[in-house]
Amino acid sequence: MSAKLIRIISLTMAIMIFVFGFLASCGEKPADETNVKTPVNTVEEENEDAAQPVEEDTGPKLTTPNLPDMNWNGREITFLVRGPDYNEWESQDIYVAEENSEPVNDAVYKRNAILEDRYNFIIKQVPGTSAIQSQAEKSILSGTNAYQVVMCNTEETNNLAMKGYLSDLRKVSYLDLSREYWDQNSIYGFTVGGKTLFMTGDLSIMANDATWIFMFNKSLLKDLQLEDPYALVKSGKWTADKLCEMMRIGSKDLNGDGAMKGKEDQFGLATHDSTFDGLFFSMGMRVSNISSEGYPELSLNNERIAQVMDKTAMIMDKEITFNGDWQDIGKCFEEDRALFYGEVLQCVIRRRNMDTDFGVLPLPKLDEMQENYAHMVHVTACMVGVPNSLEDDETAFTGFVLESMAAESTNWLVPAYYTIALEGKFMRDEESKDMLDIILKTRRYDLGYAANWGSLFTGYVSNVKKASSDFASVWDKYSAKAITAMEKAIDAYREIP
Repeated sequence: MSAKLIRIISLTMAIMIFVFGFLASCGEKPADETNVKTPVNTVEEENEDAAQPVEEDTGPKLTTPNLPDMNWNGREITFLVRGPDYNEWESQDIYVAEENSEPVNDAVYKRNAILEDRYNFIIKQVPGTSAIQSQAEKSILSGTNAYQVVMCNTEETNNLAMKGYLSDLRKVSYLDLSREYWDQNSIYGFTVGGKTLFMTGDLSIMANDATWIFMFNKSLLKDLQLEDPYALVKSGKWTADKLCEMMRIGSKDLNGDGAMKGKEDQFGLATHDSTFDGLFFSMGMRVSNISSEGYPELSLNNERIAQVMDKTAMIMDKEITFNGDWQDIGKCFEEDRALFYGEVLQCVIRRRNMDTDFGVLPLPKLDEMQENYAHMVHVTACMVGVPNSLEDDETAFTGFVLESMAAESTNWLVPAYYTIALEGKFMRDEESKDMLDIILKTRRYDLGYAANWGSLFTGYVSNVKKASSDFASVWDKYSAKAITAMEKAIDAYREIP
Protein backbone atom coordinates (compact mmCIF):
# COMPACT_ATOMS: atom_id res chain seq x y z
CA MET A 1 0.00 0.00 0.00
CA SER A 2 1.41 3.39 -0.99
CA ALA A 3 2.18 6.16 1.48
CA LYS A 4 -0.30 8.34 -0.42
CA LEU A 5 -3.12 5.87 0.16
CA ILE A 6 -2.20 5.39 3.83
CA ARG A 7 -2.41 9.14 4.34
CA ILE A 8 -5.83 9.26 2.65
CA ILE A 9 -7.19 6.49 4.82
CA SER A 10 -5.92 8.10 8.00
CA LEU A 11 -7.48 11.42 7.03
CA THR A 12 -10.89 9.95 6.26
CA MET A 13 -11.57 7.40 9.00
CA ALA A 14 -13.53 10.02 10.92
CA ILE A 15 -16.19 10.29 8.22
CA MET A 16 -16.40 6.63 7.22
CA ILE A 17 -19.21 5.73 9.60
CA PHE A 18 -21.23 8.74 8.47
CA VAL A 19 -20.70 8.10 4.76
CA PHE A 20 -21.47 4.42 4.81
CA GLY A 21 -24.36 4.94 7.16
CA PHE A 22 -25.87 6.89 4.29
CA LEU A 23 -25.18 4.10 1.81
CA ALA A 24 -26.68 1.43 4.01
CA SER A 25 -29.80 3.50 4.61
CA CYS A 26 -30.72 3.93 0.94
CA GLY A 27 -33.81 1.99 0.00
CA GLU A 28 -35.05 0.74 -3.33
CA LYS A 29 -35.89 3.55 -5.68
CA PRO A 30 -39.18 3.66 -7.56
CA ALA A 31 -39.19 3.25 -11.31
CA ASP A 32 -40.69 5.95 -13.49
CA GLU A 33 -43.14 5.24 -16.31
CA THR A 34 -40.42 3.47 -18.26
CA ASN A 35 -40.55 0.55 -15.83
CA VAL A 36 -36.79 0.84 -15.49
CA LYS A 37 -35.51 1.07 -11.94
CA THR A 38 -33.26 3.94 -11.03
CA PRO A 39 -29.87 2.82 -9.71
CA VAL A 40 -29.85 1.91 -6.04
CA ASN A 41 -26.80 3.17 -4.22
CA THR A 42 -26.80 0.55 -1.56
CA VAL A 43 -24.77 -2.28 -0.15
CA GLU A 44 -25.73 -5.87 0.55
CA GLU A 45 -27.83 -6.01 3.69
CA GLU A 46 -26.96 -8.18 6.64
CA ASN A 47 -29.12 -11.26 7.16
CA GLU A 48 -31.25 -10.43 10.17
CA ASP A 49 -32.71 -13.92 10.62
CA ALA A 50 -32.47 -14.65 14.35
CA ALA A 51 -31.80 -18.31 13.59
CA GLN A 52 -28.52 -17.46 11.92
CA PRO A 53 -25.31 -17.17 13.93
CA VAL A 54 -24.21 -13.66 14.75
CA GLU A 55 -21.14 -12.68 12.78
CA GLU A 56 -18.57 -10.20 13.90
CA ASP A 57 -19.07 -6.76 12.37
CA THR A 58 -16.15 -6.25 10.03
CA GLY A 59 -17.09 -2.69 9.04
CA PRO A 60 -18.93 -1.13 6.12
CA LYS A 61 -19.41 -3.10 2.93
CA LEU A 62 -18.21 -1.30 -0.17
CA THR A 63 -19.72 -1.33 -3.62
CA THR A 64 -17.32 -3.38 -5.72
CA PRO A 65 -17.21 -4.05 -9.46
CA ASN A 66 -16.83 -7.52 -10.94
CA LEU A 67 -13.32 -6.87 -12.20
CA PRO A 68 -10.23 -9.06 -12.13
CA ASP A 69 -7.14 -8.11 -10.17
CA MET A 70 -5.05 -6.23 -12.69
CA ASN A 71 -1.77 -4.35 -12.72
CA TRP A 72 -1.85 -1.84 -15.57
CA ASN A 73 1.81 -0.88 -15.05
CA GLY A 74 1.21 2.85 -14.80
CA ARG A 75 -0.87 3.08 -17.97
CA GLU A 76 -2.56 6.47 -18.42
CA ILE A 77 -6.15 7.22 -19.34
CA THR A 78 -7.11 10.72 -20.47
CA PHE A 79 -10.60 12.24 -20.24
CA LEU A 80 -11.63 15.21 -22.36
CA VAL A 81 -13.78 17.29 -20.00
CA ARG A 82 -15.31 20.73 -19.91
CA GLY A 83 -12.78 23.37 -18.88
CA PRO A 84 -12.93 26.90 -17.41
CA ASP A 85 -14.85 28.21 -20.45
CA TYR A 86 -17.91 26.53 -18.93
CA ASN A 87 -17.81 28.51 -15.66
CA GLU A 88 -20.06 26.75 -13.11
CA TRP A 89 -20.33 23.79 -15.47
CA GLU A 90 -16.60 23.10 -15.54
CA SER A 91 -15.79 19.47 -14.77
CA GLN A 92 -15.06 18.76 -11.13
CA ASP A 93 -15.72 15.03 -10.86
CA ILE A 94 -12.99 13.29 -12.89
CA TYR A 95 -9.66 14.62 -11.65
CA VAL A 96 -8.35 17.02 -8.97
CA ALA A 97 -4.72 17.70 -8.12
CA GLU A 98 -5.03 17.79 -4.33
CA GLU A 99 -7.40 17.86 -1.39
CA ASN A 100 -8.86 21.20 -0.30
CA SER A 101 -11.47 20.24 2.35
CA GLU A 102 -14.36 20.62 -0.11
CA PRO A 103 -16.38 17.37 0.01
CA VAL A 104 -16.70 16.69 -3.71
CA ASN A 105 -13.11 17.67 -4.48
CA ASP A 106 -11.74 15.44 -1.74
CA ALA A 107 -13.99 12.52 -2.70
CA VAL A 108 -12.64 12.66 -6.26
CA TYR A 109 -9.08 12.77 -4.95
CA LYS A 110 -9.66 9.79 -2.63
CA ARG A 111 -11.45 7.76 -5.28
CA ASN A 112 -8.69 8.24 -7.82
CA ALA A 113 -5.90 7.59 -5.33
CA ILE A 114 -7.52 4.34 -4.21
CA LEU A 115 -7.97 3.10 -7.78
CA GLU A 116 -4.53 4.19 -8.94
CA ASP A 117 -3.00 2.33 -6.02
CA ARG A 118 -5.17 -0.75 -6.46
CA TYR A 119 -4.79 -1.18 -10.24
CA ASN A 120 -1.67 0.85 -11.02
CA PHE A 121 -3.14 3.13 -13.68
CA ILE A 122 -3.13 6.92 -13.86
CA ILE A 123 -6.19 9.12 -14.38
CA LYS A 124 -5.65 12.35 -16.31
CA GLN A 125 -7.87 14.97 -17.90
CA VAL A 126 -7.63 17.66 -20.54
CA PRO A 127 -9.88 20.71 -20.01
CA GLY A 128 -11.83 21.33 -23.18
CA THR A 129 -12.62 24.73 -24.65
CA SER A 130 -16.05 25.97 -25.66
CA ALA A 131 -15.43 24.01 -28.88
CA ILE A 132 -15.08 20.72 -27.00
CA GLN A 133 -17.06 18.72 -29.58
CA SER A 134 -14.65 19.84 -32.29
CA GLN A 135 -11.70 18.89 -30.08
CA ALA A 136 -13.13 15.40 -29.68
CA GLU A 137 -13.78 15.06 -33.42
CA LYS A 138 -10.27 16.18 -34.31
CA SER A 139 -8.72 13.57 -32.03
CA ILE A 140 -10.96 10.81 -33.39
CA LEU A 141 -10.60 11.66 -37.08
CA SER A 142 -6.85 12.21 -36.91
CA GLY A 143 -6.28 8.88 -35.25
CA THR A 144 -4.17 10.47 -32.52
CA ASN A 145 -6.67 9.26 -29.91
CA ALA A 146 -5.55 11.88 -27.43
CA TYR A 147 -8.62 11.11 -25.30
CA GLN A 148 -9.94 7.71 -24.33
CA VAL A 149 -13.15 9.18 -22.85
CA VAL A 150 -15.06 12.26 -24.00
CA MET A 151 -17.45 14.05 -21.66
CA CYS A 152 -19.38 16.73 -23.53
CA ASN A 153 -22.90 17.90 -22.79
CA THR A 154 -25.80 15.68 -23.86
CA GLU A 155 -26.47 17.47 -27.14
CA GLU A 156 -22.80 17.46 -28.17
CA THR A 157 -22.35 13.81 -27.21
CA ASN A 158 -25.42 12.92 -29.27
CA ASN A 159 -23.88 14.77 -32.22
CA LEU A 160 -20.74 12.63 -31.90
CA ALA A 161 -22.91 9.52 -31.79
CA MET A 162 -24.87 10.56 -34.87
CA LYS A 163 -21.62 11.06 -36.79
CA GLY A 164 -20.58 7.53 -35.95
CA TYR A 165 -17.67 8.47 -33.70
CA LEU A 166 -18.60 6.58 -30.52
CA SER A 167 -18.40 2.94 -29.49
CA ASP A 168 -21.34 0.85 -28.38
CA LEU A 169 -20.72 0.76 -24.64
CA ARG A 170 -22.47 -2.59 -24.37
CA LYS A 171 -19.59 -4.12 -26.33
CA VAL A 172 -16.78 -2.45 -24.37
CA SER A 173 -14.93 -5.04 -22.32
CA TYR A 174 -15.33 -4.86 -18.53
CA LEU A 175 -18.31 -2.48 -18.65
CA ASP A 176 -21.41 -3.91 -16.99
CA LEU A 177 -24.27 -1.51 -17.75
CA SER A 178 -26.66 -3.49 -15.56
CA ARG A 179 -24.85 -2.42 -12.39
CA GLU A 180 -26.43 0.03 -9.96
CA TYR A 181 -23.68 2.62 -10.38
CA TRP A 182 -24.71 3.24 -14.02
CA ASP A 183 -27.82 5.41 -14.30
CA GLN A 184 -30.40 2.98 -15.64
CA ASN A 185 -32.79 5.75 -16.71
CA SER A 186 -30.07 7.32 -18.85
CA ILE A 187 -29.39 3.92 -20.40
CA TYR A 188 -33.10 3.52 -21.15
CA GLY A 189 -33.40 6.98 -22.68
CA PHE A 190 -30.26 6.78 -24.80
CA THR A 191 -30.35 3.19 -26.05
CA VAL A 192 -31.43 2.63 -29.67
CA GLY A 193 -31.79 -0.83 -31.15
CA GLY A 194 -29.97 -2.34 -28.20
CA LYS A 195 -26.97 -0.02 -28.63
CA THR A 196 -25.89 2.48 -25.99
CA LEU A 197 -23.39 5.02 -27.27
CA PHE A 198 -23.47 7.33 -24.26
CA MET A 199 -24.93 7.45 -20.77
CA THR A 200 -23.98 8.55 -17.26
CA GLY A 201 -23.55 7.16 -13.80
CA ASP A 202 -22.11 7.69 -10.35
CA LEU A 203 -18.68 8.72 -11.65
CA SER A 204 -20.16 12.10 -12.65
CA ILE A 205 -22.23 14.60 -10.68
CA MET A 206 -23.20 16.69 -13.71
CA ALA A 207 -26.54 14.97 -14.32
CA ASN A 208 -27.45 15.71 -10.70
CA ASP A 209 -26.43 19.34 -11.08
CA ALA A 210 -28.46 19.63 -14.31
CA THR A 211 -31.71 18.26 -12.84
CA TRP A 212 -34.54 20.81 -12.87
CA ILE A 213 -36.06 21.58 -9.46
CA PHE A 214 -38.10 24.13 -7.53
CA MET A 215 -37.02 25.91 -4.36
CA PHE A 216 -39.28 27.90 -2.05
CA ASN A 217 -38.79 30.80 0.34
CA LYS A 218 -39.72 29.58 3.83
CA SER A 219 -40.15 33.08 5.24
CA LEU A 220 -42.61 34.16 2.53
CA LEU A 221 -44.50 30.88 2.85
CA LYS A 222 -44.93 31.46 6.59
CA ASP A 223 -45.95 35.12 6.17
CA LEU A 224 -48.57 34.14 3.59
CA GLN A 225 -49.85 31.31 5.82
CA LEU A 226 -49.70 28.83 2.98
CA GLU A 227 -49.87 25.05 3.13
CA ASP A 228 -46.78 23.01 3.84
CA PRO A 229 -45.47 22.02 0.38
CA TYR A 230 -43.53 19.10 1.84
CA ALA A 231 -46.77 17.57 3.09
CA LEU A 232 -48.38 18.18 -0.29
CA VAL A 233 -45.57 16.36 -2.04
CA LYS A 234 -45.69 13.38 0.29
CA SER A 235 -49.47 13.08 -0.01
CA GLY A 236 -49.34 13.21 -3.83
CA LYS A 237 -51.23 16.51 -3.88
CA TRP A 238 -48.38 18.65 -5.20
CA THR A 239 -50.00 19.45 -8.55
CA ALA A 240 -49.93 22.21 -11.16
CA ASP A 241 -53.21 23.63 -9.82
CA LYS A 242 -51.95 23.69 -6.23
CA LEU A 243 -48.71 25.37 -7.27
CA CYS A 244 -50.57 28.00 -9.28
CA GLU A 245 -52.96 28.68 -6.40
CA MET A 246 -50.03 29.40 -4.08
CA MET A 247 -48.24 31.45 -6.71
CA ARG A 248 -51.23 33.77 -7.12
CA ILE A 249 -51.31 34.41 -3.37
CA GLY A 250 -47.56 35.05 -3.38
CA SER A 251 -47.58 37.63 -6.19
CA LYS A 252 -47.74 41.33 -5.20
CA ASP A 253 -47.35 44.63 -7.00
CA LEU A 254 -44.99 46.05 -4.38
CA ASN A 255 -44.63 49.53 -5.85
CA GLY A 256 -48.32 49.88 -6.71
CA ASP A 257 -47.76 51.00 -10.29
CA GLY A 258 -50.21 48.48 -11.71
CA ALA A 259 -47.55 46.54 -13.64
CA MET A 260 -45.61 43.47 -12.55
CA LYS A 261 -41.91 44.12 -13.04
CA GLY A 262 -39.27 41.49 -12.41
CA LYS A 263 -36.75 43.74 -10.70
CA GLU A 264 -39.25 45.52 -8.46
CA ASP A 265 -42.24 43.37 -7.55
CA GLN A 266 -42.93 40.08 -5.78
CA PHE A 267 -43.72 36.97 -7.81
CA GLY A 268 -45.09 33.52 -7.24
CA LEU A 269 -42.22 32.09 -9.28
CA ALA A 270 -38.87 33.37 -10.52
CA THR A 271 -37.43 31.27 -13.33
CA HIS A 272 -36.41 31.22 -16.97
CA ASP A 273 -37.50 29.48 -20.14
CA SER A 274 -36.22 26.04 -19.20
CA THR A 275 -39.14 25.69 -16.80
CA PHE A 276 -41.31 25.21 -19.90
CA ASP A 277 -39.21 22.09 -20.47
CA GLY A 278 -39.23 21.09 -16.83
CA LEU A 279 -43.02 21.26 -16.53
CA PHE A 280 -43.44 19.26 -19.73
CA PHE A 281 -41.58 16.36 -18.14
CA SER A 282 -42.94 16.81 -14.64
CA MET A 283 -46.51 16.48 -15.90
CA GLY A 284 -45.83 13.08 -17.39
CA MET A 285 -44.69 13.84 -20.95
CA ARG A 286 -41.78 12.74 -23.09
CA VAL A 287 -40.72 13.70 -26.61
CA SER A 288 -39.79 10.10 -27.34
CA ASN A 289 -40.24 6.71 -25.74
CA ILE A 290 -38.58 3.42 -26.58
CA SER A 291 -40.84 0.93 -28.36
CA SER A 292 -41.06 -2.77 -27.55
CA GLU A 293 -38.70 -3.32 -30.51
CA GLY A 294 -36.10 -1.10 -28.85
CA TYR A 295 -36.36 1.93 -31.13
CA PRO A 296 -37.52 5.48 -30.31
CA GLU A 297 -40.97 6.69 -31.24
CA LEU A 298 -42.52 10.13 -30.83
CA SER A 299 -44.84 10.29 -27.85
CA LEU A 300 -46.14 13.88 -27.67
CA ASN A 301 -49.28 13.54 -29.74
CA ASN A 302 -51.68 12.18 -27.13
CA GLU A 303 -54.75 13.18 -25.16
CA ARG A 304 -52.65 14.57 -22.29
CA ILE A 305 -50.73 17.20 -24.21
CA ALA A 306 -53.44 19.88 -24.33
CA GLN A 307 -53.83 19.77 -20.54
CA VAL A 308 -50.07 20.02 -20.08
CA MET A 309 -49.95 23.05 -22.36
CA ASP A 310 -52.83 24.74 -20.49
CA LYS A 311 -51.30 24.14 -17.04
CA THR A 312 -47.84 25.24 -18.15
CA ALA A 313 -49.16 28.48 -19.65
CA MET A 314 -51.14 29.08 -16.45
CA ILE A 315 -48.01 28.70 -14.30
CA MET A 316 -45.80 30.78 -16.59
CA ASP A 317 -48.27 33.70 -16.77
CA LYS A 318 -46.24 36.92 -16.53
CA GLU A 319 -48.56 38.27 -13.83
CA ILE A 320 -47.37 35.62 -11.38
CA THR A 321 -44.03 34.48 -12.87
CA PHE A 322 -40.90 36.53 -13.41
CA ASN A 323 -39.31 34.88 -16.45
CA GLY A 324 -35.89 36.50 -16.77
CA ASP A 325 -32.20 35.76 -17.13
CA TRP A 326 -30.51 33.49 -14.62
CA GLN A 327 -28.80 36.30 -12.70
CA ASP A 328 -31.93 38.43 -12.26
CA ILE A 329 -34.14 35.54 -11.14
CA GLY A 330 -31.52 34.41 -8.64
CA LYS A 331 -31.37 37.92 -7.21
CA CYS A 332 -35.18 38.08 -7.06
CA PHE A 333 -35.27 34.90 -4.97
CA GLU A 334 -32.43 36.01 -2.71
CA GLU A 335 -34.18 39.34 -2.08
CA ASP A 336 -37.31 37.52 -0.85
CA ARG A 337 -39.34 38.65 -3.87
CA ALA A 338 -40.20 35.18 -5.16
CA LEU A 339 -42.12 32.50 -3.34
CA PHE A 340 -40.80 29.77 -5.67
CA TYR A 341 -37.65 29.56 -7.76
CA GLY A 342 -37.18 27.24 -10.73
CA GLU A 343 -33.63 26.29 -11.68
CA VAL A 344 -31.16 23.42 -11.87
CA LEU A 345 -30.17 21.60 -8.71
CA GLN A 346 -26.74 23.22 -8.88
CA CYS A 347 -28.44 26.48 -7.87
CA VAL A 348 -28.93 25.11 -4.36
CA ILE A 349 -25.18 25.49 -4.01
CA ARG A 350 -25.21 28.91 -5.67
CA ARG A 351 -27.67 30.11 -3.02
CA ARG A 352 -25.38 29.03 -0.18
CA ASN A 353 -25.08 32.61 1.13
CA MET A 354 -28.80 33.41 1.03
CA ASP A 355 -29.94 34.81 4.38
CA THR A 356 -33.52 33.52 4.26
CA ASP A 357 -34.06 29.81 4.73
CA PHE A 358 -35.28 27.93 1.69
CA GLY A 359 -36.49 24.44 0.89
CA VAL A 360 -36.21 22.17 -2.15
CA LEU A 361 -39.22 20.71 -3.97
CA PRO A 362 -40.00 18.41 -6.88
CA LEU A 363 -41.78 19.95 -9.84
CA PRO A 364 -45.55 19.40 -9.70
CA LYS A 365 -47.55 16.60 -11.26
CA LEU A 366 -50.33 17.33 -13.74
CA ASP A 367 -52.94 16.12 -11.26
CA GLU A 368 -53.37 13.71 -8.38
CA MET A 369 -54.08 10.86 -10.81
CA GLN A 370 -50.49 11.01 -12.07
CA GLU A 371 -48.68 8.23 -10.26
CA ASN A 372 -45.11 9.56 -10.04
CA TYR A 373 -43.25 12.83 -9.95
CA ALA A 374 -40.82 13.26 -12.85
CA HIS A 375 -37.83 15.49 -13.53
CA MET A 376 -36.02 16.76 -16.57
CA VAL A 377 -32.25 16.50 -16.87
CA HIS A 378 -31.11 19.56 -18.79
CA VAL A 379 -28.83 18.99 -21.80
CA THR A 380 -26.09 20.74 -19.79
CA ALA A 381 -25.45 17.37 -18.17
CA CYS A 382 -22.26 15.58 -19.25
CA MET A 383 -22.42 12.10 -20.74
CA VAL A 384 -19.76 9.41 -21.01
CA GLY A 385 -18.65 8.44 -24.52
CA VAL A 386 -15.78 6.24 -25.73
CA PRO A 387 -14.32 7.01 -29.18
CA ASN A 388 -14.58 4.13 -31.65
CA SER A 389 -11.17 5.00 -33.08
CA LEU A 390 -9.35 3.34 -30.18
CA GLU A 391 -7.52 0.06 -30.63
CA ASP A 392 -9.19 -2.95 -29.04
CA ASP A 393 -6.78 -3.18 -26.10
CA GLU A 394 -7.16 0.56 -25.41
CA THR A 395 -10.94 0.26 -25.50
CA ALA A 396 -10.76 -2.63 -23.03
CA PHE A 397 -8.48 -0.62 -20.72
CA THR A 398 -10.90 2.29 -20.93
CA GLY A 399 -13.83 0.04 -20.01
CA PHE A 400 -11.90 -1.30 -17.03
CA VAL A 401 -11.13 2.18 -15.72
CA LEU A 402 -14.68 3.45 -16.23
CA GLU A 403 -16.20 0.46 -14.45
CA SER A 404 -13.82 0.81 -11.51
CA MET A 405 -14.40 4.58 -11.27
CA ALA A 406 -18.18 4.24 -11.35
CA ALA A 407 -18.19 1.61 -8.61
CA GLU A 408 -15.75 3.48 -6.38
CA SER A 409 -17.69 6.70 -6.93
CA THR A 410 -20.65 5.05 -5.21
CA ASN A 411 -18.46 4.72 -2.14
CA TRP A 412 -17.02 8.24 -2.18
CA LEU A 413 -18.42 10.71 -4.69
CA VAL A 414 -22.12 9.95 -4.27
CA PRO A 415 -22.10 10.39 -0.47
CA ALA A 416 -19.94 13.49 -0.76
CA TYR A 417 -22.26 15.17 -3.25
CA TYR A 418 -25.55 13.90 -1.95
CA THR A 419 -25.12 13.73 1.80
CA ILE A 420 -22.24 15.98 2.77
CA ALA A 421 -22.30 18.74 0.16
CA LEU A 422 -26.01 19.18 -0.57
CA GLU A 423 -27.75 17.96 2.56
CA GLY A 424 -25.15 18.80 5.15
CA LYS A 425 -23.73 22.07 3.94
CA PHE A 426 -26.28 23.83 1.76
CA MET A 427 -29.77 22.51 2.42
CA ARG A 428 -31.60 24.08 5.32
CA ASP A 429 -33.86 21.33 6.73
CA GLU A 430 -34.39 17.60 7.05
CA GLU A 431 -37.44 17.60 4.76
CA SER A 432 -35.36 18.84 1.83
CA LYS A 433 -33.42 15.59 2.03
CA ASP A 434 -36.63 13.64 1.41
CA MET A 435 -37.46 15.92 -1.50
CA LEU A 436 -34.00 15.36 -2.96
CA ASP A 437 -34.58 11.62 -2.76
CA ILE A 438 -37.75 11.98 -4.84
CA ILE A 439 -36.12 14.31 -7.36
CA LEU A 440 -33.05 12.19 -8.07
CA LYS A 441 -35.03 8.97 -8.24
CA THR A 442 -37.41 10.29 -10.90
CA ARG A 443 -35.09 11.81 -13.50
CA ARG A 444 -35.91 11.29 -17.18
CA TYR A 445 -33.57 11.22 -20.15
CA ASP A 446 -35.08 11.66 -23.59
CA LEU A 447 -33.19 11.31 -26.87
CA GLY A 448 -35.92 13.16 -28.80
CA TYR A 449 -35.62 16.09 -26.40
CA ALA A 450 -31.80 16.12 -26.38
CA ALA A 451 -31.67 16.09 -30.19
CA ASN A 452 -34.78 18.29 -30.63
CA TRP A 453 -35.77 16.26 -33.69
CA GLY A 454 -37.28 18.49 -36.37
CA SER A 455 -37.61 21.35 -33.84
CA LEU A 456 -40.79 19.64 -32.66
CA PHE A 457 -40.19 20.42 -29.01
CA THR A 458 -39.15 23.99 -29.81
CA GLY A 459 -42.45 24.41 -31.67
CA TYR A 460 -44.32 23.05 -28.66
CA VAL A 461 -42.69 25.59 -26.34
CA SER A 462 -43.36 28.45 -28.76
CA ASN A 463 -47.08 27.68 -28.70
CA VAL A 464 -47.20 27.40 -24.92
CA LYS A 465 -45.57 30.83 -24.67
CA LYS A 466 -48.55 32.14 -26.64
CA ALA A 467 -50.87 30.53 -24.06
CA SER A 468 -52.08 28.18 -26.76
CA SER A 469 -53.08 24.56 -26.18
CA ASP A 470 -53.40 23.89 -29.90
CA PHE A 471 -50.95 21.05 -30.29
CA ALA A 472 -52.55 19.87 -33.53
CA SER A 473 -51.06 22.83 -35.39
CA VAL A 474 -47.65 22.14 -33.86
CA TRP A 475 -47.84 18.51 -34.91
CA ASP A 476 -48.92 19.41 -38.43
CA LYS A 477 -46.04 21.84 -38.81
CA TYR A 478 -43.18 19.88 -37.27
CA SER A 479 -43.98 16.17 -37.07
CA ALA A 480 -42.83 15.21 -40.57
CA LYS A 481 -39.41 16.77 -40.00
CA ALA A 482 -39.23 15.21 -36.54
CA ILE A 483 -40.00 11.75 -37.90
CA THR A 484 -37.38 12.17 -40.61
CA ALA A 485 -34.78 13.21 -38.04
CA MET A 486 -35.72 10.32 -35.77
CA GLU A 487 -35.43 7.82 -38.61
CA LYS A 488 -32.04 9.28 -39.51
CA ALA A 489 -30.93 8.70 -35.93
CA ILE A 490 -32.18 5.11 -36.02
CA ASP A 491 -30.30 4.51 -39.28
CA ALA A 492 -27.11 5.96 -37.75
CA TYR A 493 -27.37 3.56 -34.82
CA ARG A 494 -27.98 0.62 -37.15
CA GLU A 495 -24.66 1.35 -38.86
CA ILE A 496 -22.75 1.14 -35.58
CA PRO A 497 -21.07 -2.31 -35.36
